[in-house]
Amino acid sequence: MTAKLSIQECDKLLTQPGSPYEMVEDVVEGRKYLVWKHTPPTFRELIMDKFQQWATREAVSDPVPEPAGYYARRHTTYGEMYGLALQLGAWLRERGVQQGERVGLGGLNSLGFIVAYCGIHLIGAVPVMLNATLTADTQLHCLGLTKPKLTLVDQHSGVIIGPLAAQLQALGVGPTYCYDKIGHLPANVRAGLVELTAVASPGSVLSVQAGHGLDGLGPDSDGAIFFTSGTTSKPKGVICTQRQCLHHVVASSIPAARAVLRAGGTVEEAFSVHTPPPEPGVMLIAVPLFHVTGCLGWMMRAWFLGFKVVFMRRWNVDDAVKLCIDERVNLIGGVPAIATAIIQSPKLPPDHVFDGLTYGGAPPPQRLASDIAARWPAASATHAYGMTETNGLQVALTGADYHERPESVGLSIPTSSMRVVDEHGHPLPPNTMGLLQCSGPNIMKCYVDNPAATAEALTPDGWLNTGDMALICPEGFLYIRDRAKDVIIRGGENIASAEVENEVFKDDRIAECAAVPVPDDRLGELVGVAVSLAPGASATPESVLAAAAPRLRHPARPVVCVIMDALPRNPNGKMVKSDIKKIVADRYEAAKRGSGGLVKAKL
Repeated sequence: MTAKLSIQECDKLLTQPGSPYEMVEDVVEGRKYLVWKHTPPTFRELIMDKFQQWATREAVSDPVPEPAGYYARRHTTYGEMYGLALQLGAWLRERGVQQGERVGLGGLNSLGFIVAYCGIHLIGAVPVMLNATLTADTQLHCLGLTKPKLTLVDQHSGVIIGPLAAQLQALGVGPTYCYDKIGHLPANVRAGLVELTAVASPGSVLSVQAGHGLDGLGPDSDGAIFFTSGTTSKPKGVICTQRQCLHHVVASSIPAARAVLRAGGTVEEAFSVHTPPPEPGVMLIAVPLFHVTGCLGWMMRAWFLGFKVVFMRRWNVDDAVKLCIDERVNLIGGVPAIATAIIQSPKLPPDHVFDGLTYGGAPPPQRLASDIAARWPAASATHAYGMTETNGLQVALTGADYHERPESVGLSIPTSSMRVVDEHGHPLPPNTMGLLQCSGPNIMKCYVDNPAATAEALTPDGWLNTGDMALICPEGFLYIRDRAKDVIIRGGENIASAEVENEVFKDDRIAECAAVPVPDDRLGELVGVAVSLAPGASATPESVLAAAAPRLRHPARPVVCVIMDALPRNPNGKMVKSDIKKIVADRYEAAKRGSGGLVKAKL
C-alpha cells in the first residue's frame, strides 16, 4: 500500500512550474508574498474572458422583481448578461464615473445586482457593497463613510435609501438610481430615487468594450469595498485590491486538489479539479452577494467554471428544496445551517444527488460530514474558514482528512500562513490555544478612513488578528475554539461554545444549536444553550439537557435550554449570539425565580 502523501508533498506537486497553481514572488502592499501566477489580473479581464467563453450557457436563474408573482422566474445566459453589463458600464461612464471612483451597490441576489456589479468593474470603478438588510442610520453611516459618486440599488434597498436623499447629499454622496421598477413604491421613496434605464450610445459601449481610459488598472488597484458585520459597532469598510479579491478564483479548488492527491490520485487528476467540466454545475446561492462568501467565494467560482447560479427571493427551506429539484441543483453552500436544513427536509427526494456541499462562517456540527457521506457517498463535503478581511477563503478541508478530523477547519492554502499567538503577540507551540493570526496576499488593504482600526487589526509585518481563539496541531490542521469574546468562562475555566454545541448536535432532534454564557453570582458564567428542532422532531428543554449531559464534562453542561422556532441570524447567515445570549439569560433568570419551568443541570 502506497503511503499517503504529506500536505507539504501535495503542495509541492500542485504548485510546480507550469501547473495551474504555480506561485511566483511579488510585492503586495509593500511586503513580499508568494502569489498565484494565474490569478486574473482584474475583475474586468475575468468578466470579459469568461462571459464571452460561456456566452451560450445559462448563467442565472432568479426571481422576477416584485410586484411579479412570488414564484415568477427568469433565466439569463452569460452572453445576455455581458451585453447588459456593457450597457450599464457605458451608462456609468456617460455620467462621469471614472476608473477608481466608487459606486454604491445595494440589493438582494438577482440578475440586476450582477449586471450592476459587472458594469462597475468593466469601467474600472470600485463597487461599495452595501448590506441590503441594514437600517437607515447604518446605511447613512456606510454611504457617508465611502462617499460613492452614485449608488445603484434594487427596490428593496431603495425603500431604505430613497428617503435619505437629502441627508446623503449633505454627506457628499451622489444620487441613487434603482435598477428595478419603482412605480409601485411609496411617494417618499420614489422622491429620492431615479429609475435606471441603462441605455448608452453605441460609441460609449464600444469605448467600454475596448477599455479606453483604463491604462492604470491592474492587480493592485482597488477592487471592492465590503463591510464587516457590525454586530457590536458600526460596520467598518474593508478596502480590497483586485488581486486580493481574485485570489479565490485559484485558491478555491486547492482543498479538492489536495484531497485527490491524499487519496492516491495522480497530479493530472488533481489539476482537473481546476478545469471547467464538460457539463456545467448548478449552484444554489442562498448567501448574499454583498458578502465576500457569496460574491468572491461562490459567484467568482461560478464564472470561472461556467456554472449556473440559482437565487431565491428569500430563504425558505421548502422553497430551497423545490429549487434544487426544479433547477437540478447539485452544489449548495453557505453557513452550515443551510446544508443541515436541506439535508433534514423530508421534501428532498431520496434520489436527488448533490456533488458538493461547502460551508463556513460558523462551526458546523461534527456529524455533518458523516451525515453527508451517508446520504451522498460521492459528494465532497468542504469546511472552509475565512472572513471579510481575508477576502473569503483562508483555510479549508475536504475529503478523507475532513472525515478523520471533523473538528478541524483545515489547512492554510499554499500562498497564505497562519499562527496562534499569546496576548503579547508571541507565537505559541502546537496544540496550545491562543489568538489566531493570518497572513498572505489575500489579506485586506485597510479599513476605510480608520487608521486606528487598521493598526489594531494588522501587525506592522502584515499579520491579521482574526479575533478567533484557536490551536494548530503538529500536522498543521487548524481548530477554531471560539470567538475571543464568546468564550464562556466558568469559574476561571474557559469553555469553547463549539465543545458544547457538538455534543448537543449528536441528538438527531436538533437542527441548530448555540451555546452562550449566562450570568452566575458565584462562578461568573455558566453554560446555556438555545436550539431549534429538525422537521417533525419534538423535544422538551429537559430532554435536550438530559441527552447532552452524559456526553459533556461537568463544567460544560448547560444549566438552561431554550427551544426556538429558528435561531436569530444576521444577513450573512451567522448566528447573532448577542440576541441569543439575552434570550437565554432572561429564561435562566425566570427559571431561577421558579417561573420558567425549566430543569437546571446540577452544578
